[in-house]
Amino acid sequence: MAVGLGLAAVLTTSWFDLAVAGIFVAALTAFTLRFPLPGLLLTLALHPFANFFYLNIRPPQEGVPDITVLRAVVALLFMLTFARGMTGKIKLSFTSVDFAMLLAGAALALAAVRGRNLVSSLQLLLDWYLMPYMMYYIAKHLVTETRHLQQVLWAVAIIGAYNGLYGIFTQTTGIILWAPENSGFQITQYSDNLRVMRGLLDSPHVFGLVFSIAIPVDFYLLIKSPTLGRKLAAGAILAITLVALFYTYKRTAWIATLVSFIVIQFFFPRFRRILVVLMLVAGGLTTLYSEEVSGSAVVQERVNQKVDSLNGRTEIWDVAVAAWQESPIVGHGRGQVPSVRLLESHYLALLVEGGLVALIPFLLVFVAMLGQIYRLIRWRFVGMFVSVELFAILLGVIAAYLVSLYTVVMNRDFPHMLLFILAGAVLGSHDFFLRKPRAQSELAESN
Repeated sequence: MAVGLGLAAVLTTSWFDLAVAGIFVAALTAFTLRFPLPGLLLTLALHPFANFFYLNIRPPQEGVPDITVLRAVVALLFMLTFARGMTGKIKLSFTSVDFAMLLAGAALALAAVRGRNLVSSLQLLLDWYLMPYMMYYIAKHLVTETRHLQQVLWAVAIIGAYNGLYGIFTQTTGIILWAPENSGFQITQYSDNLRVMRGLLDSPHVFGLVFSIAIPVDFYLLIKSPTLGRKLAAGAILAITLVALFYTYKRTAWIATLVSFIVIQFFFPRFRRILVVLMLVAGGLTTLYSEEVSGSAVVQERVNQKVDSLNGRTEIWDVAVAAWQESPIVGHGRGQVPSVRLLESHYLALLVEGGLVALIPFLLVFVAMLGQIYRLIRWRFVGMFVSVELFAILLGVIAAYLVSLYTVVMNRDFPHMLLFILAGAVLGSHDFFLRKPRAQSELAESN
């Protein structure tokens, strides 16, 4: 009774938002303790809504970081993973990918501590890099069988679908919902005919990367799902996400997705056949309606706009290179070059703020991933529950991610987290096999 009265008193005061957020964070954390992998996936799926539905605890004191539900859940699972390893309940794994992430985290921290605003720099370090790396490590220890892997794949697909539905809604109606604070989305139109996808994930480049990550997974689920119902569900999700990708009007996102398709088809024959059919259909329709296509607003105002200068980026990049050359090894520190947010390239931003010390370890993470994927594809270990086709999907997703960072600063944490939890489930879950002697492996059979 006393607890109820106390809670009622709090809920009728100015502490209402803080109290409700605390209840939600506690509930999701408790659910995660009981069901670790579903809890992590649910929390990730809810993350874009965190600022709008009492999922963040915001201390009243200025300068104190928010306690987001995702931070709480990831920190809890990360500690539990180590605790289980120390007590012998699981065998902790540490490979070249983990070492590269540790190195990258330390290098990026160097740029953060030299930043203009230490608290803000450390928060970005945590959200953009450390949290995704931790999610990779957690996922690879939680995913131990096919059932767990399917949960991750369907979660990624559903995340792409609900963002796709929102993107289609906002682009067809012009109504922007769930606009992030300080998003700076004053620009809502590319032209009189084309809208900028805004709200929820904030910017079209963020939406585009989420779709580029989800679409290959959608194809995999469509092709490999064992039942008609699941195939229909995957097909519907794929259609929604493809339409939403188009509506981003983001050329980099289109190119990144196409690059992922090119990579995947080398290792996934059934996907290659579907891709050829889709390309023939698209080519035929484009030829049949060539005048309408070439005269459309999408082609005139987006596809053909400022192609020679990459929409004005090359001039900005020249300035960035000059700034990097002033401090090529360790960079200037986070936020010390105010124009870095306008650089339109994640790689150049890393160079300017962290120098080669930051960029090289960041890229080494993906080099290490590619090396492990090659070994797992080349050697087929007994007991593996990830197929060559799914490794191909991950290769395509990584390619799309790396291409996407070429022309934007990926300034939202959600796409980074989505990639690394997928990589942890598909690749990290098979670290154990890489420690086996080669004699215990079986050479992969060609499909």
